Amino acid sequence: MFTKAFVINLPFKSDRLTTFQASVPKSLGPVTVWPAVHGDTVLHPEWWTSGRGAWGCYRSHLQILEYCYNSGVESYIVFEDDAIFRPDFEQQLTEFLAELPNDWEQVYLGGQLLHEVQHPPKRITDEVYIPFNVNRTHCFAVHKRGYEKLYRHLNTVPFQNGEHIDHHLGRLHESGNLKIYCPAKWLVGQDGGPSNISGNTNSATFWVDPAHVSNVDQSWENRPIPAVFLESSMEVAIELERRGWHRGHWQNEHRLDRGICQAIASPNIREGLHGWFKAVIPEAVREGKTCVCLFHPSLMWSCVQSLEFTQFAHIVAASADEAEQQLADITSARRASEGSFGIGDGNETDVNKDPSLARRARRRNLIYHVWPRKSTSVWKWNVDQLLQRINQFDGIRSIGVATSEEAESVETVQAAFHGIRIDNWIVVPNDPQLGEVATFGKLLETLPKEDGSVTFYGHAKGVKYDDPMHTRDWTEMLYEVCLDDPAYVEASLDHHPTTGPFIRTTPWEGGAKHRWFFSGAFFWFRNADVFAMPDWSEIRQDYWGSELWPGKLFTRNEAGELFGQECGHLYEPQELARMQSWLTDWRTRRRARS
Repeated sequence: MFTKAFVINLPFKSDRLTTFQASVPKSLGPVTVWPAVHGDTVLHPEWWTSGRGAWGCYRSHLQILEYCYNSGVESYIVFEDDAIFRPDFEQQLTEFLAELPNDWEQVYLGGQLLHEVQHPPKRITDEVYIPFNVNRTHCFAVHKRGYEKLYRHLNTVPFQNGEHIDHHLGRLHESGNLKIYCPAKWLVGQDGGPSNISGNTNSATFWVDPAHVSNVDQSWENRPIPAVFLESSMEVAIELERRGWHRGHWQNEHRLDRGICQAIASPNIREGLHGWFKAVIPEAVREGKTCVCLFHPSLMWSCVQSLEFTQFAHIVAASADEAEQQLADITSARRASEGSFGIGDGNETDVNKDPSLARRARRRNLIYHVWPRKSTSVWKWNVDQLLQRINQFDGIRSIGVATSEEAESVETVQAAFHGIRIDNWIVVPNDPQLGEVATFGKLLETLPKEDGSVTFYGHAKGVKYDDPMHTRDWTEMLYEVCLDDPAYVEASLDHHPTTGPFIRTTPWEGGAKHRWFFSGAFFWFRNADVFAMPDWSEIRQDYWGSELWPGKLFTRNEAGELFGQECGHLYEPQELARMQSWLTDWRTRRRARS
């Protein structure tokens, strides 16, 4: 079988180790506990961009490889302490090993196939497959034949931006330079609970089995999402991709999808494009993209028009805004005439006729902070902005008020709400070192924890300034973008646990765990996702605590972008002017959506 077996475990995670050890099949023999590198203690170098937990994971796996390489161990298998086993693990492993080729260098007994639609695993026998790219590191084995290749690759640094060890290994898999195999059915999955790497709370998971990948996505073709053939410049195509037009993930150095390039070069372009189309449909639907976008400078409409596997919308545009307007017009016209607009074989499902596909309205909660400073009326202006949009909040409404000698009374603030329903008033002394953080945790406590509702958080902005006009423009943007287009917000929350405007990823010393934040601290979140986090109530106790809070819980890729992506410092006139230009474009797109 395997010469050595290891389980990676942080010493203070003794409960996870106990659970793992109680479940290990006897056929694996003794399993050596390898003390994990703790990324919070052993800090990563500057070039590492993937977080402390991912650094600890990478270094722990590399240490085991180094030990076995240096000691001449014939082979080893490594588990992470959240690994779980199928009930028939021993029988399935015996059958797999009996057919495993003798040249194997790496074997995954558990994992998640990536790019599986474009590159399904190759069947060797009924029990053995060759995968294209395997994600996850909760269970794999390595033979000494592969030590040097693996070691050289894992020491090729820096990793690409945001990569974890499994992403880095995946690129080695794709190269074909490592003899890698996996079973027809995954034998090892990952248990539920909080992740050491992401901090998220995950459910117990066995990913789609390699033997069944070819059947996984057949249902995606009939989902209602537009298919577009785009004629534009490359600059426009890239901008549309940033806005959610899906052109495929398998792109070359020229930002063209390799599947489309191969189809154009093939003897049967129709079959090639159909293969590309079937590959990108599930990606686009899973990721909530605006449309599937077929784009290549050498493709002509006369060729695309004759394709029989779907109906493409033909868009010729000189700018991204023009393209989005055309798509909105085409979509509206087709829905009016056909009742649906989707991709498939002509039998698309009408969202309006199938209530199961319609977006279910979520209950919307409000938490909001006010410091009613007497020397300025800014707090009243903020409250008025909120009251103009208050009716959309049909769930819990909670208001936090900071009191001080220079502030109006709580009763004055309550009177400013003109008798409108407020479920909870949270009153605390004003703390200049904390600002709105003084009420933030208490406001979160008032919310429902496990239902399907969503929550908006904001606070009266500019109150501490005697002349707040330099904040007024972008504060108005915050209210408009967050609260004036509920359907737009709802669509973003369909695909992201949190969303908001003015995302910044500028490093902030001691800042958000995942190194991003919503500048201005106006944001939405899905309650169930937030309160599933074991550390949701851990709020940084300084002036920026609420602003950095979403970036503590969720990664940058998990955050939705309502407006002003990668913005700069909003107090700078040049950056404000850029955001005002963005707002003009956003309003245009909003009119197109409506």
